[in-house]
Amino acid sequence: MKKCVTAIVGSKWGDEGKGKVASYEAQDAVYVCKGNGGANAGHSVIINGENTPLHHIPGGIASPGTTALIGPGAVIDLVVLLQEIALLQERGIFDILERLKISGNAHVVLPSHKKMDSLCEEFRSNPIGTTKRGIGPCYADKHYRVGVRMYDLLLDRQTLEKKIKEATQMHRLLFAQSHMAQDYIHSLLSYSTMANTLKQTGNFLSNCITDIEPIIANAIERGDKIVIEGAQAYRLDIDHGDYPMVTSSNTVTAGLLAGMGIPPQALKEAIGIDKAYNSRVGNGIFPTECCSNEGNIIRNLGHEFGTTTGRPRRCGWMDVVPLRSAKYTCGLDCLCINHLDTLGKISLELGSVKVCTAYKYKGHVIDYFPQNLDCTSSIVPVYTEIVGKWALDEHCTSFEDLPELAQSFIELVEETSGLPVKYIGTGPSNDDLIVRNL
Repeated sequence: MKKCVTAIVGSKWGDEGKGKVASYEAQDAVYVCKGNGGANAGHSVIINGENTPLHHIPGGIASPGTTALIGPGAVIDLVVLLQEIALLQERGIFDILERLKISGNAHVVLPSHKKMDSLCEEFRSNPIGTTKRGIGPCYADKHYRVGVRMYDLLLDRQTLEKKIKEATQMHRLLFAQSHMAQDYIHSLLSYSTMANTLKQTGNFLSNCITDIEPIIANAIERGDKIVIEGAQAYRLDIDHGDYPMVTSSNTVTAGLLAGMGIPPQALKEAIGIDKAYNSRVGNGIFPTECCSNEGNIIRNLGHEFGTTTGRPRRCGWMDVVPLRSAKYTCGLDCLCINHLDTLGKISLELGSVKVCTAYKYKGHVIDYFPQNLDCTSSIVPVYTEIVGKWALDEHCTSFEDLPELAQSFIELVEETSGLPVKYIGTGPSNDDLIVRNL
């Protein structure tokens, strides 16, 4: 079995800039994949000079020789998917329907899933801060074994309608018990209307919906390069993250592989993506969060507003401790540190930057990320401060071109995380990337 798979993994709480490295790695890839998550995650890539936000379709589709695969571990919002297809066609990728393959086993996010998402958030005493895209309820129905799959869109309309009715009857019972019962129930489509809509979409996508397994198997046998673009990130994994403030799928490397049906023996490299400062959307632990003016400066200079929701991200200093945990839980081989240019601007504004290298926890200094949320709420970051100011310009195309203080920052991350930094993001463009030969 050939090792031909490169996994792009978020190393913290998402929004680290996975699209930049995914686009770079996709230049010589045959297949670009997304096998987990749904429209709650997004990244932007530059296609024909224009910023292009994508949620379902892998950003590597921008490379002309690639085929995009959406695996059975993903959940698909058909409205968003159709919008992305139209957007890519506007950007000049006219053959997107020939280059897109969707697993028939991937589940469909229904309108009632989004209503359920909102309802669940209302019932929580401590809301998670979901995007209300219906992802959690869709995965729940998948595990209840009543979900609607992409293959079902190819059935005759009457059979599809029966499946929709079975999938949504529990939703309607719960809505009936809600204090907003009438609003919810009246906003739902009839079974017949929904079946007609899904059937039309199925007809449109009929050549895209297929069995992914033989495609993957043949690609691995040939040694074709496969790039998997992970959704969300390590600390949002349903099993290994900051539960319950997590997403509804496995976002560690093993989860990405499983979501595509790729054996672990085929993995060649797992690249952890991080930023030179850190951010998080939604609620949950964030040890280095800056709630003062520092946080506003980082947010504004980094343009930290969600691709999917547009809401402001919580911002703080680089935290190396989760990287040490991700090295093993995600099997990371190397790192990409994005936004080094932004950190330079922050250093110019504040005069220095900080890196958290350990935590004070229960009277001790520890170098790992504790899993118990009740305990981690009391951890205190231990910072190393880099004093000075630096700025990057267009002449910084290698590590040696970077200002000495910027080099010191990267070296500190490498030393304290135990991971080499192979990629360094130096600007917003896909081309603003230093690649080191390590």
